[in-house]
Amino acid sequence: MNLRLEIEHICSAFGIILRPEMGQHFIISERIIDLEVKVADLKADDVALDIGAGLGYLTEELAKIARKVYAIEIDEKLVSAMRWRLRNSELLSKIEIIQCDVLKYEFPQDVNVIVSNPPYNIISQLIIKMLKESFIRENFRHAILILQQDYVKKLLSNPGSKNWGRISAAFKYFAKGKIIEFIPRKYFFPTPDVDSMMIKIWPDRKQHKVRFEVFEKTTSILFSASTNKKIRSILKQFIKEKVRDWRDLLAKLERKINMHKRIREITVEEIEEIASFLLEQNLIAMT
Repeated sequence: MNLRLEIEHICSAFGIILRPEMGQHFIISERIIDLEVKVADLKADDVALDIGAGLGYLTEELAKIARKVYAIEIDEKLVSAMRWRLRNSELLSKIEIIQCDVLKYEFPQDVNVIVSNPPYNIISQLIIKMLKESFIRENFRHAILILQQDYVKKLLSNPGSKNWGRISAAFKYFAKGKIIEFIPRKYFFPTPDVDSMMIKIWPDRKQHKVRFEVFEKTTSILFSASTNKKIRSILKQFIKEKVRDWRDLLAKLERKINMHKRIREITVEEIEEIASFLLEQNLIAMT
């Protein structure tokens, strides 16, 4: 089967004009789709979620193994085309097709695996939503995603890296991950301007000093300027605007962490220490 020709034919028949600016790039390699399913290591009782399901090629492969697959797609014409393509499939009873904006959709409680080629234009918001809603559940196993190569470098970066920032800190708060395979742009239609990577990410079920909302507020403060600035410089500016006894508070905090490190070197544990301190001193509030 030539996936590109089939996709072009279906799109033509349904009057679908794919919009790259909306992240509409479809995988046209059966090998890549098969690899996603293999790495997902699905069990017969798993419930999978496919975000940005498109015409349902990945969805269909997931349904061959999983007990149920939720397929989310925002584009009405693509949903119609997916329903038509799967109309005679014996797997249709295992697939729930949902037309919606995934960012406004609450992930089902029974989902324990996510396998997706999500739209790149919403990826940061989607990753945070995924981490906050799915990765905290005891039944959740892992997610297999194909993302832009440059974004993967940011997401999986470590303290000290030039890519270390808010999204990588947020990711490390919840999860661990690894790169599975480099995916050249030629395996997509329409062809994007960038290459991609397949990654596997899974929950890191560690105890935290603060809730994520407080952690997130703290990262917004710390990463508000150049990551080459020292932790002390950023926090001095923030605390000085809040209270008169800022010198005393800085001195207390300096006894807890090394305030002379650069922001690019700060660890998740140090961010949590700072967040806990700011919360105790009523310098930030829980929401």
